[in-house]
Amino acid sequence: MTVWDNIYKNYQKGGDAWATLSEEIHPLFKEFLEKENFDLKSIFDIGCGTGKYLEFLKAYGFKTDGIDSSETAVEMTKEKLSSDSVVTCTNMFEFAIPQNKYDLVISIATIHHGTKKQVQGLINKVYAVLVESGKIFMTLPDIESTKKWNTFKDHKEVAPGTFEPLAGPEQGLPHSFYAKEEIEELFSRFTNVQIDLDDRGRWIIRGIK
Repeated sequence: MTVWDNIYKNYQKGGDAWATLSEEIHPLFKEFLEKENFDLKSIFDIGCGTGKYLEFLKAYGFKTDGIDSSETAVEMTKEKLSSDSVVTCTNMFEFAIPQNKYDLVISIATIHHGTKKQVQGLINKVYAVLVESGKIFMTLPDIESTKKWNTFKDHKEVAPGTFEPLAGPEQGLPHSFYAKEEIEELFSRFTNVQIDLDDRGRWIIRGIK
């Protein structure tokens, strides 16, 4: 059982709406969706959680697929989507995303749960599998958030810029944090890259292949 499966199981029993569980659809995502054009309308969500974003996109006519490390979250997502959606419980760093199928890949508050090498590898994979002119909407935490997030009051650095909380629901789970210059380098293969810092200390990244 993964760290996040425990979090979702607890949430199902009436526990805390941890992290993004309590959030609405990000306003910058709504703005992004209204502004951009999508020929295929085919979306892949890395870390789909309870399916909030996939359900939202389904209403816009998107074909919705995704992955999550939590079997509980995957089942919750499947309940919200049509039977033609493919939602898989898997490790995001190991999963082979189907190629030339998606013109939008999103990941909200997920891909930082690993080492910086793993995160870079996943971003490179996303770039490779997107169709031409495919788009991304992703978030990564700002390095300053290590000083502000309650969960990181007690933590250890396991690699440069990568930390593990020593207490709380995500205890022992690696989190990689980034300065803006690192974000620019991470997504340097993409064009029209937009980077904004939101009020929760997360970089919001949009770009085009």
